Amino acid sequence: MKSELYIRFTPLHRFNHFLIIISFFGLVLTGMPLAFKDYAWAHCLYQLMGGYPIAGYIHRICAGLTFLACFLHFAQLSYAVVIKKQLKELLWGPDSVVPQPKDLLDVLGEIIWIIGFGPRPRFERWIWWEKMEYLSLIWGTLVMGLTGFMLWFPANFSAFLPGWAIDLALIVHRYEAILAAVFVFTIHFIHTHLLPEKLPVDEAMFTGRITEEEMLHERPLYYERLQSEGTLGNFKISPPNPMFSFLSKMFAVPLLLIGLFLTGLMVSSLILEFI
Repeated sequence: MKSELYIRFTPLHRFNHFLIIISFFGLVLTGMPLAFKDYAWAHCLYQLMGGYPIAGYIHRICAGLTFLACFLHFAQLSYAVVIKKQLKELLWGPDSVVPQPKDLLDVLGEIIWIIGFGPRPRFERWIWWEKMEYLSLIWGTLVMGLTGFMLWFPANFSAFLPGWAIDLALIVHRYEAILAAVFVFTIHFIHTHLLPEKLPVDEAMFTGRITEEEMLHERPLYYERLQSEGTLGNFKISPPNPMFSFLSKMFAVPLLLIGLFLTGLMVSSLILEFI
């Protein structure tokens, strides 16, 4: 079979992403009914999740899956730093997910392109919004993890923290969760799945492959760098199995619809709260 596609993510990255998908949806579906407990849709969703305490157990299991994904990711980073001595590459350069000066220029260039006063910026391996999403995931996991543990074990934390700290943790946990859910179900979905050329979903998160045309369109500088280094051929791989591609859509499309539907419920409820 002719090799036309390129590996985008390693199997470990895809496995971690799968864990994040499952855990994130589980956390949202079991957490939002508590955040919006005064609304009928929240009661229906809560009952669908098994009510209390089943929903609470599911919520904690999904939190554990999130921590597992984080552990695997940081274990991989530690291996790259300690064993492969790649600290410099992780922090600086085209293969780094840490924001670089070029990313700021890309943001400005994209604004100029959108309003029609210049060409579209040419991106490298990681696009600036992917880096922002990565950093927001790290930050959000730390905040949600800390506040979640405080709410899970309030008596233990109250032994050395004032009572208002637990109340603050509840507020932060709620609004950080809403922010994360709305961001993922709108901005992330739009950037990743709802572009005309990606509909109905971007299968790369499951298959680890993108076409050469996609790579040239999305990351031309990365393509040219691999070509100049003579390593482009190392990324050639056969197309994904049609059945696997079909199953990817069957799994992802319902999640997209659920996410968009939940966003509508949450945003409308928040608007009603502040009217």
